[in-house]
Amino acid sequence: MLVRNGSFIVAVDGSRMSIFRNIGEAFKPSLELVEEHQNPRFKSSELGDDRAGRNAQSSSPRKGAYEQTDLHQQEEDRFSREAAERMELLMKDSTNGLILVAAPRALGMIRQYIGPATSKQLSAEIAKDFGPHDAEPLTKMLEKYEA
Repeated sequence: MLVRNGSFIVAVDGSRMSIFRNIGEAFKPSLELVEEHQNPRFKSSELGDDRAGRNAQSSSPRKGAYEQTDLHQQEEDRFSREAAERMELLMKDSTNGLILVAAPRALGMIRQYIGPATSKQLSAEIAKDFGPHDAEPLTKMLEKYEA
């Protein structure tokens, strides 16, 4: 994959975001870590203690329950929105390209919150849950990736 010199590579999953810059050649990238953000892991009791709601209709003896809200997923979605906001700030004054590597759900959330100017600077979107946010495995993956 072509990764221009000076391009930013952002790797995001539900709880971590790492921003790298290519300081190498286009087809032989060398990534340096610019910044890293981590979403703290909360226990369910810290996120909320609400139980699912109940529904009882007076005209029927049947009772029902509402689906339990996934508080951890809501927290991951919030982190994805913050990642999109950080990307907006990063690309505001930049003329370099941007490559986004994100877990599929995080990628969908980020797409909703980035503006048109940042979208135009996106060279590639890679829907991959990239667990280790180290430069070396990410570099190898980018070298092998075909857009």
